[in-house]
Amino acid sequence: MQSQKPNDPNAREDHRRLVMAVLVSLLILIGYRYFYEDPMLQKQHDAQVARQMADQKAHEGKTAQSGADSATGNGAAAVPNTAAGTDAAATGAQTPDAAPAAVADDGKLHPRADVLAREKRVPIEGDHLMGSLPLVGGRLDDVLLKDHYVDLEKKEHVALLSPSGTAQAFFTESGWLSGENGVALPGAQTRWTLSPASAQRLTSGGKPVVLQWDNGQGLVFTRSVSLDKDYLFTITQSVTNNSPAPVTLNAYHTVARNSLPPDYSGFYSLHEGPVGYMGGKGYEPQYKSLDKGDTIDLKDTSGWLGITDKYWLVATLPKPKQKFNAHVFGSKNETSGAVHYQADAVDADVRVAPGKTETETSYLYAGAKELHLIHDYQDKYGFTKLEYGIDFGMWYLITKPFYYLLHWLISTTGNVAVGMLLMTLVIRGLMFPLASKSFRAMAKMRVVGPRIKELQEIYKDDRTKLQMEIYALYQKEDVNPFSGCFPMFVQIPVFFALYKVILISVDLRHAPFWGWIRDLSAPDPTSVFNLFGLIHWTPPAPLMIGAWPVIYCITMVMQRRLSPPMTDPAQEKLQTYFPFFITVMMAHFAVGLVIYWCWSNVLSMVQQYYILRKHGGQETSLLFGHSERRGKKKAAKEKTAGGGAG
Repeated sequence: MQSQKPNDPNAREDHRRLVMAVLVSLLILIGYRYFYEDPMLQKQHDAQVARQMADQKAHEGKTAQSGADSATGNGAAAVPNTAAGTDAAATGAQTPDAAPAAVADDGKLHPRADVLAREKRVPIEGDHLMGSLPLVGGRLDDVLLKDHYVDLEKKEHVALLSPSGTAQAFFTESGWLSGENGVALPGAQTRWTLSPASAQRLTSGGKPVVLQWDNGQGLVFTRSVSLDKDYLFTITQSVTNNSPAPVTLNAYHTVARNSLPPDYSGFYSLHEGPVGYMGGKGYEPQYKSLDKGDTIDLKDTSGWLGITDKYWLVATLPKPKQKFNAHVFGSKNETSGAVHYQADAVDADVRVAPGKTETETSYLYAGAKELHLIHDYQDKYGFTKLEYGIDFGMWYLITKPFYYLLHWLISTTGNVAVGMLLMTLVIRGLMFPLASKSFRAMAKMRVVGPRIKELQEIYKDDRTKLQMEIYALYQKEDVNPFSGCFPMFVQIPVFFALYKVILISVDLRHAPFWGWIRDLSAPDPTSVFNLFGLIHWTPPAPLMIGAWPVIYCITMVMQRRLSPPMTDPAQEKLQTYFPFFITVMMAHFAVGLVIYWCWSNVLSMVQQYYILRKHGGQETSLLFGHSERRGKKKAAKEKTAGGGAG
């Protein structure tokens, strides 16, 4: 309340305290980022290469109890821990061969190209994927995204899957398990051969690559891998029993990684890690919870599971309604820092009689998280809630339509920037009724503002009487001071939904805007502290406040000047510094979000101008609030000068 007079000696001291509070808050935020958050992220990044295989040999010969009793109570064997590339071939129930992986026999990390060159491989040449399939092990461990690059230079494709023995080991494995003793099964060391009917390279929509292996005990294993025109692999496994005795087996599929994603941030608003939708329920265990020993164990369930990154998804997809046991676990060596995460699906028992062949088919999604494509797969194959692999957040019902809208506008216009600006225009149009109500309330409050100030002066020593008089004034003028707040609260979910869309949309990754912005998914690369590149000096991260955040600050200041001044001096002073405070925070967000809010602020000012002109013939100059504040300051100075002269 306006209880302080213009010449109150405490007013200047209060002003200083407010300024200091704002500055200290900014320094705390900057210091936290510069001295804690940035070093922590850098430390995690630097440790990635050194830590992944530090305990490689410690894992060799060990089998994780990843599925101990993870089958449907039928005695199925556990899926082996793939951390050290252990061979799944068993000579006894649940006991894999202890030999280390062929590509990591020295327990050290190697360049990706060197690891890939060690064994013969079948080329993968899809429309959107490329890579290779090894004949040793038969894992899918070399998949590159043809349409996506590591950086803006576009010299290196994103490596979605990489073999064991590399810094970013991430792979999938399919095979067979058995609870019977003495059954030799294919594993990571198995040397497969190409079937005579096999294709020599895996192409989109082409003939499948067919691998064969004879275990020398009368069992012949066959694995067929095909690829559609996008990101879906079809994996068909069969086993023929030429022995005189029946054998019981379980097919399994694993998605595993021995590292965190190279761009992993651990940001609370985005899930990266194991993910699945099973038994009508979604699962999103965090990496850090798996490090602590948390697991997911489900029996006789259906659905799918895998591992998701910010923009990419690798998921094993059993046939719809097919029952399996799911096991998700992780491990972290606290001494070396080595990590391993694994998601397994183990099918029910299959009894293969002598002279018979049993076949099992599943699918694997490995690619960018494109919602329209995922929905096509859901419709075509019947996968349940595959879209759960895209983290739409708690405002799912709002975020998903916005995601569709942005993708449609980008596809229609052929330009990401235009699509984003048009989406802002559409959403502002939809929000116009709420904004109109808020601005109308603001216009009414502006009318009664001077009268409230008069009442504050008259009843400054009687707060009860003041409240009664203000309430009577509100009733007389039909003003509800809170009517403008509700529309603003309703729009809060829209803000978070739009933030989520810009955060997760692969369309914005490396998408340019006009001018100096080459990547809408990254912060503005310029800084006001080096005059936007005119000074050849790179400021530290906390000082990277680019041109678009500055523009955003200007639009916020203009909005404030269009609004009526606050009746409370303390709130008025706080509002003065708020645009600068929020600008420092927004400077480190994706520039696409900052551009959205700049454009949104401009549209908001246009709406406010229209409503203020329409309701009550209000002053609409952008300098209205500024001129009134200047008038108040001038009157205060004159009064102070007059008091001194007297």
